[in-house]
Amino acid sequence: MPTRPHFQRLVERVRNLPALPTAIVYPCDRDSLQVALSGQFAGYLAPVLVGPEARIADAAARAGLDLSRIELIDTPDDPAEAARRAVVLARDGAVRALIKGSLYPDDLMRAVAAPDAGLRGEHRLTHAFFMDVPGFGRPFILSDAVLNIAPNLAAKREIVQNAIDLAHALGIANPQVAVLAAVEGVTAALPATGDAAALAKMSTQGLITGGAVAGPLTADSALSSDAARVNGVDDPVAGHADVLIVPGLDAGSLMVRTLTAISGALAAGIVLGAKVPIVLAGRNDTMEVRMAACVLASFIAAAQAQQTPAPPALAGVPIAA
Repeated sequence: MPTRPHFQRLVERVRNLPALPTAIVYPCDRDSLQVALSGQFAGYLAPVLVGPEARIADAAARAGLDLSRIELIDTPDDPAEAARRAVVLARDGAVRALIKGSLYPDDLMRAVAAPDAGLRGEHRLTHAFFMDVPGFGRPFILSDAVLNIAPNLAAKREIVQNAIDLAHALGIANPQVAVLAAVEGVTAALPATGDAAALAKMSTQGLITGGAVAGPLTADSALSSDAARVNGVDDPVAGHADVLIVPGLDAGSLMVRTLTAISGALAAGIVLGAKVPIVLAGRNDTMEVRMAACVLASFIAAAQAQQTPAPPALAGVPIAA
């Protein structure tokens, strides 16, 4: 397995944070239950299982997992109802994060985004990956390769701001943000180049805060000082990017999948823009990726907690395997 030096530094720091009260939503499969157990054992999570007790108990028994020390909130055997119940817990402050279990992502996100849910923040919902690429000298954040398919300029501004806020939560005080495009000059043939230049201008005007934004930059110029020099790019962000903003979901997904397939990169994802962090674990995500996403959630929740009152006590019942 590749070493994860950048992620390991986050792990060392997260151990200083209290366990994160987290709702595991409709955890009716082995992997979802294992996340709850592993997160509790590692001290990252104070998990609460939200879903149908009988189905959860059956999944635990088939997997040989002992859930007797984990809180359970029983719901009807309906993923949408479990999602709604978990969202209420998050809205009321009883949990500080949500993790998708064995329901479809749309079922959870529909409950989060509902107008009366009370979980929408100041910005739109976006997604970001924390990337730890073997042999590369620093981690970087890549957004948005999951939620926003073909964002317009207004949406991209919020994608950038959310990514900057994530960088702050991870301890990057002044993140360098590269808005990516296929070429580095603005051309009408590639609308993403105009958006990138506009986002850089917004940063200088104070419409995006907390980091330095440059664009359009190609991916090689953003990540490599040597490539930037060869490409004739003279910008402080070039070669030093902490955050990569992709033109759209297609480009972002291709980039993430290529890096993970070829280099074995760690790509841990998190949903931003809600009042709590949300982990949308993919069906094929390894346990390493799932736990890494939980670590990200802990840092985001810690940053949010500075402005949030302490959560009330949570009433639940233990469930035996």
